[in-house]
Amino acid sequence: MNSFFSFMTSVFLKSAIVLIGIASFAHAQSYPNKPIKLVIPYAVGGGTDISTRVMSKHLDSRLNQAIIIENKGGAGSTIGTEIVVRSEPDGYTLLANTDTIVLAPLLFSKINFDIRKDLTPISFYASAPIVLVANPNFPAKDVKELIAYAKKNPGKVALATSGPGSPHDLAAMLFTNRTNIDVNEIPYKGNGPALTDTIAGHVDIGMFTLSQVQPYAQAGKVKILAVISPQRSTLAPDIPSLAESGILNMEVSSRYLIMVPAKTPKAVVKRLEGAFSELFNDKQYRSEMESLGFEVRFSTSEDTVAILQKEYDKFAPILKAANFKPQ
Repeated sequence: MNSFFSFMTSVFLKSAIVLIGIASFAHAQSYPNKPIKLVIPYAVGGGTDISTRVMSKHLDSRLNQAIIIENKGGAGSTIGTEIVVRSEPDGYTLLANTDTIVLAPLLFSKINFDIRKDLTPISFYASAPIVLVANPNFPAKDVKELIAYAKKNPGKVALATSGPGSPHDLAAMLFTNRTNIDVNEIPYKGNGPALTDTIAGHVDIGMFTLSQVQPYAQAGKVKILAVISPQRSTLAPDIPSLAESGILNMEVSSRYLIMVPAKTPKAVVKRLEGAFSELFNDKQYRSEMESLGFEVRFSTSEDTVAILQKEYDKFAPILKAANFKPQ
């Protein structure tokens, strides 16, 4: 009798697994069949918001469904991120964020999710170059002169930072770490106030998104010393890279990606990944993004995981060396 019940239990479990698999496959085959919610964990008007809104207008035509955007800002993007983590893993709730989200465990003391376990990356879709900027009256004309000046005047160069965990703040951390210079970091609540004070000369240098500072550079209100990358940006080929100043293997940009809850069916992940692959080759989409200062990107889900791990491995020791205290 016991063997009979064991046999029937085994049959039941196997049947259940098959039915679940069929249901999952059917769901993936029909996906998407209703509007998709896209959560932006930042306020309206920032780089993530602007790039995501442009991208979503093209993504909805690829998926043949409306994309409904919801801004859920606060706590360094962790509030909006947790909303997606807790959502149904069916592909109908997406998250747009920057690659710095992988550093959340190091940046914030109280988060209720695990980036690696609770989210699955789909693809990077855009990036915005970050540049090193100086007030026009600052004596250094390029990066080499800046480094030499800072070493002769330790602690006297005022560096504007835009808040813990931002790509700009991480770029500043990495730059000072690699060049071994001692600067006076001045924290601001966002890139806007930081740029305002750099233009006014209250601080000497800062890290900013290229599209944000280009109009001021053209008007002579700031000078761009370098793009934080091993090579020049195609969006501004006249700006030298850090590698040209002898600072190798350093790249920081505002890189934007899409993620979904971890248990989202693999077939749905592949469907979304394919849509972003198509966008990458869409000339109209590329032109629109570049006109706003964004470079179009694409990466497979697996490659995106590897890129995020690389970012974590790069910044974890830097944050530790800087004695960074989670907020």
